[in-house]
Amino acid sequence: MNLIETKSSRWNITTVTENDKAAIIELFHEVFAPEKMSDALWEWKYGNGRGLGIAAWRDGKIIAHYGAIIHEIHYFGQPKLAIQIADVMVLAKERGFLTRRGAFFLTASTFPEKYVGYGARFWLGYGFPTQRAMKVAERLGLYAPVGKMMQLAWQTASAKPHLWTRIRHLHQHKKKNKKIINKLWNNMADSLQKALVGVRDWSYVQHRYFLHPHKQYEVLLISKRFTNQAIAVVVIRRENEICRIMDFIGDPKYLPETIKQIRRIAGVWGMEKVIVWITANFTKVFPQQDAEEHDLEIIIPHTIWSQAVPPEEIEGHWWLMGGDTDFL
Repeated sequence: MNLIETKSSRWNITTVTENDKAAIIELFHEVFAPEKMSDALWEWKYGNGRGLGIAAWRDGKIIAHYGAIIHEIHYFGQPKLAIQIADVMVLAKERGFLTRRGAFFLTASTFPEKYVGYGARFWLGYGFPTQRAMKVAERLGLYAPVGKMMQLAWQTASAKPHLWTRIRHLHQHKKKNKKIINKLWNNMADSLQKALVGVRDWSYVQHRYFLHPHKQYEVLLISKRFTNQAIAVVVIRRENEICRIMDFIGDPKYLPETIKQIRRIAGVWGMEKVIVWITANFTKVFPQQDAEEHDLEIIIPHTIWSQAVPPEEIEGHWWLMGGDTDFL
């Protein structure tokens, strides 16, 4: 347990280590019951240096946790390190202290002071908080809103194979798929020079999707039929009658053809609807015809507690999808 300078005699504030895993899992079960976090899920998120955390303890028991997952991003074309806020938890009996003297504030302010901002290890922090959590963090001066998530939905289409493109599964253990995905990610990065976007290279796809300990995803390649040129990779998850697009990798100019192919193949599978989550500023890049748009009421926060990039510099510039979350 690594003690940090404690701002209150009521709690001990520490940096999270591997030794705290069992305590954090237990806190998760208490806060989010009946949801559970397995040992494997904790390792997938935080193990091997993939994540960080600040914890508050009282009488040897963890009562609050502020976690973050490390991500490589492109910030207006420049490579940066960012952290995605995750697993923010406070024990129920401590939630009355949602003030600048409370455990939530102490963990949530200590984290950016230690890790985020100009001269720090991480350029910025973001996440997908609930509305209640966002309002509390705004009131305490921790976050500023810089975007919101929308859902687009289309009915599936039972159409014949397309003349100009085709779609097939990509599998983890074929070496050439690494080259395909890395090339498509480079195309995407080149097309999003005026945006903030998480790196979607082979290493990311392998860990985020192929190695998830509990959820099953499918990675699909869309290519030109006659030249075999890869134009996009799409990650999907089947949820009963819904085909959820988790991720897209490629030049966004190919999104109309991509959505047509996903609507078609989902129809062949007997599914009813295709949905995608995307930040509001990029909804118009997706095909609008036949699309149903729904505000998910998920606000994208930007960490403002430490000296860092001002929120107005990035407001409306994030490219975030369902796969950028740690919970879908």
